[in-house]
Amino acid sequence: MIKIVSGQSIPVGSTVALANLCNQFNSREHECVFYGPDRWHRDKCRSAHLSDFHPEEGDIVIAHDIRLRSVSDLSDLGNRIASTRKGDLRSALLDGISGGFGRKKRPEAFRLVLSCRGDGPVCVGRTAWSMFHKIHFSCEAQVDRRASRHPHFVCPDFVHDLKKPVARPEKVAGVIGSVRPENRLEISIEKALQDGMETVIVYGYMLDPIYFHSKIAPLAKKYPGRIKFAGFVDDPQQMYYSVSDVYRCAARPWSTVKRECGLTATCYHGPDSSEAAEAPGNDSIYGVWKKELEL
Repeated sequence: MIKIVSGQSIPVGSTVALANLCNQFNSREHECVFYGPDRWHRDKCRSAHLSDFHPEEGDIVIAHDIRLRSVSDLSDLGNRIASTRKGDLRSALLDGISGGFGRKKRPEAFRLVLSCRGDGPVCVGRTAWSMFHKIHFSCEAQVDRRASRHPHFVCPDFVHDLKKPVARPEKVAGVIGSVRPENRLEISIEKALQDGMETVIVYGYMLDPIYFHSKIAPLAKKYPGRIKFAGFVDDPQQMYYSVSDVYRCAARPWSTVKRECGLTATCYHGPDSSEAAEAPGNDSIYGVWKKELEL
């Protein structure tokens, strides 16, 4: 069985990508379950809570956003993630030195794959690359030079089957991304308004309320009635139906937003808008996973 485990399963891009990955495996007759510590993913794919995860002989385990000191850490992921979230000092210290002392042994009973997505903590610091049979990156820009010494592959995320809308509003901008400083949503909002957009809708999960109230809320007062916060929307088709343009300030080569804009004929404004649009289909993306996992 293919088992996907993640240190978070809240409504952000990486969780959506992992749920899509799980659905694609199951739709192609590969038994797969996505285990996470939160509830949001539970009705998005075949799923379970992280505490229900147990690696078994013959499994393929795909790990995301989880620091592993050794293979034995996989036996109690639920409690380990819970302790980390509660600020357990011992757990934090052990995580901090993860991978720092010698080569880590790979599991023999099952295959272990690390999936690096976005700028999550598992992609930085002392990652024990050697304990994984393979390492997955969503784009070339993410490939860590230390990881490149180990078996790895690059493959973009699956995308939803989206369609072009028959009709859509005019001069309505969508600013898509989790609400956190790294995404610099306030700059995207200002740019959209400067370009003549009449309304700006912010689509994204509230990760940092302090950032929201210090950077986004003042803009809502400066431009009364023109900025709306929709939060995370489960249905991407309806999201793209609701806007004429999409604005992004932070470059995210691994993000599916630009590719989804292409599928829905939505005008995309971003730091990578001039780059050639490489949009492999889901069949091609599956072909890479099939080869790399030897399915």
